[in-house]
Amino acid sequence: MITKGYVTRPYLGVTLYTVDEYAATVYRLPVDKGVAITHVAPGSPADEAGLRVGDVVVRFQDEAVSTADEVIEAIHSSDVGEEVGITFVRGNDIKITRARLIQSPPPGR
Repeated sequence: MITKGYVTRPYLGVTLYTVDEYAATVYRLPVDKGVAITHVAPGSPADEAGLRVGDVVVRFQDEAVSTADEVIEAIHSSDVGEEVGITFVRGNDIKITRARLIQSPPPGR
């Protein structure tokens, strides 16, 4: 932080929302728990891994996840350059992808 003026962390490039019964009903999601992707940054590891808005992450690195905080914590517990496994639901299909985490961009970008 001293040399760059900000903390560097691993970065996937998504904005997340914790799925609950209400969100599952309103957005007609195929699952009633997990972590919905609400934004994918263009050119980010998530984008390159094929993740899309509306996908619901249910496992990160073979660990079940049910809240956005759990996914964020798992990303921050990983290393820059690490390839992570992500299991997600798209429509009625369960899919698995891998993404190589990069260094988080500087604030304001």
